[in-house]
Amino acid sequence: MSENILEVKDLVIHYETDEEVVEAVNDITFTLKKGQVMGLVGETGAGKTTTALGIMGLLPSKVGHVIQGSIKLEGEDLLRKSPREMRDVRGKRISMIFQDPMTALNPVKTVGDQIAEVVLLHNRCSKAEALKRAQEMLAMVGIVPERYKDYPHQFSGGMKQRIVIAIALACEPDLLIADEPTTALDVTIQAQILDMMRKLQKDHGTSMILITHDLGVVAEMCETVAVMYAGQLVEFGSLEEVFDNPKHPYTRALYQSIPSLDKDVERLHVIPGMVSDPSNLPPYCSFFERCDEKCDRCRDFEPWAVEVDPGHVVRCLQYTPEWNGGEK
Repeated sequence: MSENILEVKDLVIHYETDEEVVEAVNDITFTLKKGQVMGLVGETGAGKTTTALGIMGLLPSKVGHVIQGSIKLEGEDLLRKSPREMRDVRGKRISMIFQDPMTALNPVKTVGDQIAEVVLLHNRCSKAEALKRAQEMLAMVGIVPERYKDYPHQFSGGMKQRIVIAIALACEPDLLIADEPTTALDVTIQAQILDMMRKLQKDHGTSMILITHDLGVVAEMCETVAVMYAGQLVEFGSLEEVFDNPKHPYTRALYQSIPSLDKDVERLHVIPGMVSDPSNLPPYCSFFERCDEKCDRCRDFEPWAVEVDPGHVVRCLQYTPEWNGGEK
């Protein structure tokens, strides 16, 4: 049995319309071990959510297309499964906590019914048993079980997020994808939600992909880190390798943007410019225009991923063999 629960290889995802082709995910490869938490970080528009939707099989049906690659869950290629087979996978083996709890819940159904719906879909049980499980899940995420008859509008933003987490964990999935689960919450509630997620993840041994902008959250929650830019993984490695020895200029620029308690500065470091337009990506390094370490050769061709240390992969010309006169 492989120790990896998820293996994504050479994945390319496009959004295609009559006007343009958006290259949202460009040739990404990574693995996630069982019971491990991976942080997926990068600016808005980097392709993080599209990667998650691709894994879940939830890309928009008419415009979202997987162009190439494979997504294997415990050896099974999810891209080869039919829509019906993927419905059996979602909720049971893979679950996702969506970014905005305000829109993730159905306003005309009680929260108990929404949790029970997932349980009924994936387990042979009566509705009474499913509702009992719903109450257990509410208690697990810190909400009074008797509130299972209430509707979403009767809960605060933090409680809604707890309910979304309860739905995602109701069938004890092997893999949980959390798409910026604390973005819409205030700092105090964020800390409570993260503590709860960490405890539930450890108690159930669930593997997790945590999508976030907050490198502090990554340092607290994750064991591996994947840094994404313009649809590509520009750096991937263990938490210690990426935090203590960042190789890619973009990763270093992200760290320089974090407030420091040791340094007194008037203004935080800002990465100049904007993320490259995914509908008009250059044929060379996408980070070129914003990079402080760029060289004329960076415009010659697009860099490929290179393993600079065991398990530490970087996509930058500074580390490619050709940079030093070698061959790919």
